[in-house]
Amino acid sequence: MRLFFCFFLLFSLIHAQSDNNWWIFFNDKDCDQIINLSDRSIERRLRQNIMLDQHDVSLCQCYIDSLQKNDLRIRHKLKWLNAVSVSIKSDSVLNKIQKFNFVKRVRPVLKMVKNKNFNIFRKNVSHQFNSQSFQSLPYGASLNQIQMLGGDALHDEGFLGGDMIIAVFDAGFIGTDQLPVFANLWLNNQILDTYDFVDDDISVFEGSSHGTMVLSTMAGYMIDSLIGTAPEADYMLFRTEDSSSETLIEEDNWAAAAEYADSAGVDIINSSLGYTILYDDLSNSHSYSDMDGNSTIITNAADLAASRGILVVNSAGNSGNSDWHYIGAPADGDSVLAVGAVNSLGEIASFSSRGPSYDGRVKPNVCAQGVSTIVADLDSTIRVANGTSFSSPIIAGLSACLWQSDPTLTNMELLNLIESSSHIFFNPNDSLGHGIPNFHMAYLNNANLNSDDNNFIIYPNPFQDYFSIHNNQYENFSFEIVNLFGKSIFNQMSSSFNIIVHDISQIKPGFYWLRVSDTDIVYPIIKVQ
Repeated sequence: MRLFFCFFLLFSLIHAQSDNNWWIFFNDKDCDQIINLSDRSIERRLRQNIMLDQHDVSLCQCYIDSLQKNDLRIRHKLKWLNAVSVSIKSDSVLNKIQKFNFVKRVRPVLKMVKNKNFNIFRKNVSHQFNSQSFQSLPYGASLNQIQMLGGDALHDEGFLGGDMIIAVFDAGFIGTDQLPVFANLWLNNQILDTYDFVDDDISVFEGSSHGTMVLSTMAGYMIDSLIGTAPEADYMLFRTEDSSSETLIEEDNWAAAAEYADSAGVDIINSSLGYTILYDDLSNSHSYSDMDGNSTIITNAADLAASRGILVVNSAGNSGNSDWHYIGAPADGDSVLAVGAVNSLGEIASFSSRGPSYDGRVKPNVCAQGVSTIVADLDSTIRVANGTSFSSPIIAGLSACLWQSDPTLTNMELLNLIESSSHIFFNPNDSLGHGIPNFHMAYLNNANLNSDDNNFIIYPNPFQDYFSIHNNQYENFSFEIVNLFGKSIFNQMSSSFNIIVHDISQIKPGFYWLRVSDTDIVYPIIKVQ
C-alpha cells in the first residue's frame, strides 16, 4: 500500500498482522433489514432513480453481538461489504471466529511504516494577473489553476458550489478551525460535520496539515491570494489516515467514511489517498493486476459510493517516476474520476501516476494543475505545493459548481460531461487521460443540449476533422467560428437544415464559439488534435 500525499513521494511499506487487526466478512444479512439513511441521502437516490438494495441494509446486530462476546474490539462496521474490522489479542480468538456459521471469511489488515519525512515545497508566491481575462473574484495567485479549467468563467455564471456537500477524506486538518482563509466557512456554517475514523472521535484538527491544504483549494477564501474552486459549498471533514510513523493505514477507514458520507447525504467525495504496493511482503501486497477496478476493498467501496449516486474524485497518485509508475486504488475504479497532475502550462507532471488500469481503461480520467498549486499555509499566508493531492480537489470543487448548475444530472452524467469537455477527449493517453477539462464549456454544452430556445445540435463536440450542424428551424443560415477574443476565423453558408463542416484544417486545437448569423445563438465548440 502507499499513501500518496502530494509531497509524500517515497514510502517503504512492510507487512505485519497490524497488531492483529482483521476484516471479518459475513455470509448474509438475514436479520431485521434496517436501513439508516438521511432524508438528503434518499433524495439523492430518488433524483438519480437509484433503488435501495441490500448494500443499504445495516449489518445483522446479532452477528456483531456474537463477536463481541469474545476478546476483541470492533473497529468499523461496513454494511456495503457486509463485514466488520476488528482488533484481536490472540490467534485463539481468530480461530474461534472462523468457525462461526455466519462468518464467510477473514482477511488481515495491513500496516505501513513511514521511513522518510515529507518535503514541503516552498517559494515566494507572486500574484500574477491575466490582463485579458475578466474576473469577478479576486483570485490572486490562484487564478491560473482555476482559469485553465474554465472555472473562473463558471464562477462568473454564478455557480460557486452552493447547495452541494463535499466530503474530504484526509489525514488531518490542522489549523482549519483557526486560519483566516477558512473564516467564511465557519461564519456561514459550511462545515456540516467532522469525524476522525482513526481515533474514533469528532476532532479532525490534528494529525496532519495535508487535509488543510487540500481543503483550501476548494473552500479557501483569501482575497487577492487564494479563492477555492467551490467556496460556497458545504463540507464534511473526515480523517481516515494516520500519517505518523508505525501506525495503521487501513482501507476500512476509507470504506467506513464513504458509508457515513453516503448516509449523511454527501454529493461529492474528494480523496487524495491511495494504495499501491507493499514492498516487503509481496504475497500480501497489492499488485498492478489488482488495479482492475474490482480487486481491492477500497476500490469496491469507492464504486459502491458511486452506485449510490456520489461523484467520487480521487488523486491518481504520485508514482509516475517511480518503479510502481501506475495509478493506485481506488483511482482504478471504473466509476471513480481519477485526476492526474499538470504544470501551469498544462504539461504532464513527471510524478503524476500513469494509466491505464490493469484491464485497459483510460486512467487518469482528467488532469488539473498539481505543480506549484496555490494552497493555504499554516502561517496564515499561502504557499505552493506539488502533487495530485491538489489537482484532485481542484476538480472536485468545480464539479460541485457544475452540478449546482444542473442538479438533475446523475453522477455518471456529470463525470461524462467533464470528460467530454477535455482537450484530448478523442485521443486520450496514459499520461493525461482525456486531458484538461473546461468546466465552463461543459456547462454551456449541457445548457445548450437542454435548451428549448433553439433547435441547433452540433455533433461531435469536441471535434477533430469535421462536425455537423442540425436544426429544424432555419433552412438557410450562415455561421461563423470565432476565437475566445471574438475574432472571426471561419464562416460558411448553409442552404439546408443540416450541414457537415469539413474545411476546418486551418483551425488549431482549442476552444471556440460558433455563432449563427442574424441570431443570438452562440455555441461553445472544442477542436482537439
